[in-house]
Amino acid sequence: MDKEDVLVLLEANLQPIWEEQFEQSARITTVRFLLEDLFADKYSDRLPEFTARMERLLEMTRTAPVKGGHVGAEQLREMQVRVATHLERFRSETERKIVARSSK
Repeated sequence: MDKEDVLVLLEANLQPIWEEQFEQSARITTVRFLLEDLFADKYSDRLPEFTARMERLLEMTRTAPVKGGHVGAEQLREMQVRVATHLERFRSETERKIVARSSK
């Protein structure tokens, strides 16, 4: 078996994994979009309340103890950073939508 044969086999075996990751990404994007829309509606005229709520959540992300079972401290810290990053993106996008809706 040469290098090209190995690459063909590898690609064939990885294809279902890539397809599942693509599907999961689409689902997560959909849920994020829906949540942004729901929160923008809920806080349409209350941007300071939304910002305060997100600040509390971000602070909890930084300070709350995380239980990870068999995961090491470094991986847990990385998870906290990733969660905080996603919350920041959510806040930014939702604040943008709130501002756009309140200016109508």
